[in-house]
Amino acid sequence: MNITGFLLMDHEGEEIEADAHGSNIAFLCFDCGYPILASTLDEQRGSDEEHPSRCRSCGAGYFLDVRLHAEKLYIHML
Repeated sequence: MNITGFLLMDHEGEEIEADAHGSNIAFLCFDCGYPILASTLDEQRGSDEEHPSRCRSCGAGYFLDVRLHAEKLYIHML
């Protein structure tokens, strides 16, 4: 799944600064500002609630919610 060019939003629907390329996205931890990498590929880190991407600094967990029809990607915290 290619998410390049999608509108990138946090769990509250606010647009955030992030870098999406191909099936990967890089963003800063909402709690501590540490860089996070997540993927939209099945069973990869950040792809869903069962495979969260974890912040290496504070341990916060994140997963992606892709809305293909609207070309939006939401980043949710666990």
